[in-house]
Amino acid sequence: MKKPLKNPVLRRLRELYARMDQAYAASAGAIGLTCADCHDSCCETIFRHHTHVEWVDLAQGVAGLPEDRQREVRENAEAWLRIHQGALPGTSPRVPCPLSVQRGKDLVCGLYEHRPMVCRLHGVPNVLHRPDGGQAAFPGCERAQTLAKTCPSALLDRTPLLTELARLEMDLLGRARKGATPRVNLTIAEMILMEPPRL
Repeated sequence: MKKPLKNPVLRRLRELYARMDQAYAASAGAIGLTCADCHDSCCETIFRHHTHVEWVDLAQGVAGLPEDRQREVRENAEAWLRIHQGALPGTSPRVPCPLSVQRGKDLVCGLYEHRPMVCRLHGVPNVLHRPDGGQAAFPGCERAQTLAKTCPSALLDRTPLLTELARLEMDLLGRARKGATPRVNLTIAEMILMEPPRL
């Protein structure tokens, strides 16, 4: 049985993650998108993550793994960083995320319950409405772009999800500390190898 999350902000994050998964499933289902047998696995894509609350949750997830798996994940993270730091300028090596595991022909997340927002929403076409009235559109992965041509209404609006994530970040850090806390801009590998913030 899972231990209850002590921090109420992390409990709310888990609830938000569930809503993200529902929004993704609705959008993916509308266009018939699946990740099965994808030749362009997002587990090999470089994503950067930007919130302390997701970092803390990810660190808790890693800490809950068996010791041998924790050691493997750290070794994977070190290898991931070595390969990317040694890459030629302008190149982007295809290296599996340190948390990923091979399942048949596919890579899947080995810490699925704790994966951050970017990992959860990647793939489907989505839009973000900015406070200034503008918007940023993201066409989705290559497979989704092809499928979405027949169903433009499947666009996922991630604005309310990102707004709630920002609210959780402020609640975790404390509004007074927010400006003094360094901004997060880390890959999964970096988050694994660095000490999570002590809050």
